[in-house]
Amino acid sequence: MSEMTVIEEAEQRGRTDLWPFWRKAYAQGDPLPKLTCQVSRPAYRFDEGDPLPEEYKGLLLRMLRHEGERAGNKSFLGLMGTCAELAEALFPDQETKLLKSEYLAEELKHAIMFHRLAVGLDHGFALKDVPYTHYAFHLPRESWADDALFHFFVDLNGAFHARDWRESSYVPLQKMAPTVERDELGHSEMGYYFLTQICGDKRGKALAQHLLSKWYAAALDMFGRSDSPNVPKFIHWGLKSVGNAEIRQAYKQYADKKLLALGLDLPDEGKNRRFL
Repeated sequence: MSEMTVIEEAEQRGRTDLWPFWRKAYAQGDPLPKLTCQVSRPAYRFDEGDPLPEEYKGLLLRMLRHEGERAGNKSFLGLMGTCAELAEALFPDQETKLLKSEYLAEELKHAIMFHRLAVGLDHGFALKDVPYTHYAFHLPRESWADDALFHFFVDLNGAFHARDWRESSYVPLQKMAPTVERDELGHSEMGYYFLTQICGDKRGKALAQHLLSKWYAAALDMFGRSDSPNVPKFIHWGLKSVGNAEIRQAYKQYADKKLLALGLDLPDEGKNRRFL
């Protein structure tokens, strides 16, 4: 029995009416927009163990540093510990804590997958601690609504990036992409489920509206600068299909529709932004 078969069987045993949240989303059709490259580029394809062009390997490692979900990354393990502590301190009932524990289990599965990818790419990188530098990971989560917004936005960012990796020229990443995309969308849907509960109460909805501008700006900023000089290089090598501005706009349209369905007012998209 393979390791992934063991994991898949364990996931089956963990399924409930709610978990995994991706099941309902994908049952209604493909929930995410297709990200299509609009420029002509060479058709590169590199597998594990293939000699990689220096620029290509540098860009791939740069991208994976931002991802961070690796068993050898102490900062990732620290983030997961924080998520567990928040679940214990903030979440209102046993069922909700159990859902959060399923989320943690799935993120640790990703850590194994990305660790194996990193080992096949660069042993030194596989063991490198890369602290999360983007400010979205350091915003205070002082309430259940904060944590729900964190998951809705930040995990949705991961789903969109994984959607783009479906066309990646690096074969190990391309193979992982559908699983990571599915799981991360489910984690975002978990946050949205919590937001739905919160917004069902007048005071909860007011709190979510108040906090939205903080998390909305950070979420849009997570895609980086629209004029990043590295984006054409990523697209040329097949590591990305679209630029930061394009993926941010697709993400914004998706998130806005979900937020409006909750009866929330959308913040000014330029307010509190740091990376335009």
